[in-house]
Amino acid sequence: MYNPLDLTGKRVLVTGASSGIGRATAVVLSRLGARLILNGRRADALQETLAATENSTIHLCSAFDLANLDEIPKWVAELVGGGGAPLDGAVHCAGALNHIPLRTVSSANIDSMMVPNLHAALMLLRAVSARNVAAATGVSVVLISSAAALVASPGMAAYSASKMALYAVARAAAKELAAKRVRVNCIAPAYVKTPMLDHAAGSIMDFERIEEQQFLGIIDPEEVGVMAAYLLSEAAQSITGSQFVMDGGFTL
Repeated sequence: MYNPLDLTGKRVLVTGASSGIGRATAVVLSRLGARLILNGRRADALQETLAATENSTIHLCSAFDLANLDEIPKWVAELVGGGGAPLDGAVHCAGALNHIPLRTVSSANIDSMMVPNLHAALMLLRAVSARNVAAATGVSVVLISSAAALVASPGMAAYSASKMALYAVARAAAKELAAKRVRVNCIAPAYVKTPMLDHAAGSIMDFERIEEQQFLGIIDPEEVGVMAAYLLSEAAQSITGSQFVMDGGFTL
């Protein structure tokens, strides 16, 4: 039966696979036949994700802190070296969200979001575009941005800046890396049902207001995973430098 999202045999790196969107994306991709490299900082959480995937024996866990920016290209090269297969795709789900009013902004709390959200994405793009890392048929990179890049909220200036910058990165990288058959796209979800959202619920989130604005409801993380699968698949082979907003009406 024809399946345009079939990823059988495709080798895909998923960062932030320990929980939330990253874990849901890994599960979706595994169901579509992808061979995964699951990345996160916590080895135990990666094992939980691995257990939730289909055909778990064909996947690999690689605990690595993306805050070690200069080590990212070497780490990715080692993943595909030594008999490992080149990458067909990467989904950068790792990230951080902190509520930082401007009166408390500091270089440290700005970096706490810029490093995982933006800087790590740039280093991953450098890594996957290196010789012998990308598959001969090309590689698709999906960056998880946020609808917060499009809708202003108090205390979210640094976070919104990091996510808006991802779209600029995707556009520039898509043009620069096209000759290497590297496609780069963004997904910008609004409120997604994740542990990160649950953690914020007791402090900065007004869920009644959210439900009024995001009138199709809180997004299931698997929906984001399906969109990532589409962008990784051959069905999207002509799409690059684009951002796909998944907002349940939040930005309307």
